[in-house]
Amino acid sequence: MERVKKRIFHYKNEYVKSVKLVHHDVATNRRYRLDIELKNGDNEKAVHLMMINPSKANEEISDNTLNRIIKYVSLNNVAGVLQDIGKIIITNLYVVCETYPEKVDEYITVQSLDFVKGIDRNGKYNNDSIIEMANKEAQLIIIAWGKGYIFDYDKRIQEIFSLMKNKEIYQMEDLTQEGYPRHPRTWAYSWKLKRYSI
Repeated sequence: MERVKKRIFHYKNEYVKSVKLVHHDVATNRRYRLDIELKNGDNEKAVHLMMINPSKANEEISDNTLNRIIKYVSLNNVAGVLQDIGKIIITNLYVVCETYPEKVDEYITVQSLDFVKGIDRNGKYNNDSIIEMANKEAQLIIIAWGKGYIFDYDKRIQEIFSLMKNKEIYQMEDLTQEGYPRHPRTWAYSWKLKRYSI
């Protein structure tokens, strides 16, 4: 049986100046924070974008979702809420690298929920602290985790909202029918960011 080759995505040179894995733990397959500096905009001005969990993207390899985010910010940082933004900080509700979010539950079964959230006692980093630091560095936060099928998903979202008090939070267009902020894989480049109220 012939193996299907997975498509490899690369960062687009027209938009990206540099990519840095700020916090990651290769030994446990967990990524906590990824910073992307853009060619246009001010690299001292950042947007913090939060999704559900990382895929396989690192400093060398991108993915379709990240490329869409990068292009969206690059095309929309000349005016509006993203004006002059030159840096994208990526964090996630959960830190295990898995292309299919529904498989994250398997890590919970084998390891623990705290391991998957990145706040386990023996962990190299604390994801909640990293998220709080990203919140302080960014001019605005975009929540974009979509609907999840992970154990205690809504409880995890509430934990994250407690780290975002008194911050400017945005979502893309309206919430989904289920009430979740839209994941970037569905974004259109013409869509608008809207303020989110906790």
